[in-house]
Amino acid sequence: MRFNIVILALSLLLLLGGCAMQPYGNFIQNPSLVTSKAMADEVTAQIVRLYPAANTQFNLRHTVNDPFGHALIENLRLEGFAVQERINSDNSLFVSKILMGGSLPDIAINHEADGVTQPTGLALSYILDQSGDLYHVNITIDDTRLSRAFVAQADSVHPAGLWVRKE
Repeated sequence: MRFNIVILALSLLLLLGGCAMQPYGNFIQNPSLVTSKAMADEVTAQIVRLYPAANTQFNLRHTVNDPFGHALIENLRLEGFAVQERINSDNSLFVSKILMGGSLPDIAINHEADGVTQPTGLALSYILDQSGDLYHVNITIDDTRLSRAFVAQADSVHPAGLWVRKE
């Protein structure tokens, strides 16, 4: 009996730990390129309103492997933002890609007292989910959270409300 409780507790901890490891990304089943691009365009427009492009670098907290993430990164770079991507699933390495009509010198690095280096800039992550014809986009930039709902109509998606900003 005691052995079963220990096994159950360990299983529960492993399950919860797996959920906590990757809380970001796109959780939409079979996302379309058109829908992803339309939502990424809206997110980019809101970020442009809030942050100065030439002076802002975004560091992704998670790897990007979905159409929305790729469209968002491309849009941000086209607007003049520096975007630093994660290149592996354990988030230990970064790759710096800056597309602003040429290359810039290495991105400045903050050196922590414990020897871990962290890139300068703002941490960026996103969560996309869906409930029926309603999509929800949640963007986190450092301590600021931007949220907006979108509704799918035919082969397109349209905002279903205003942006909500929580700091």
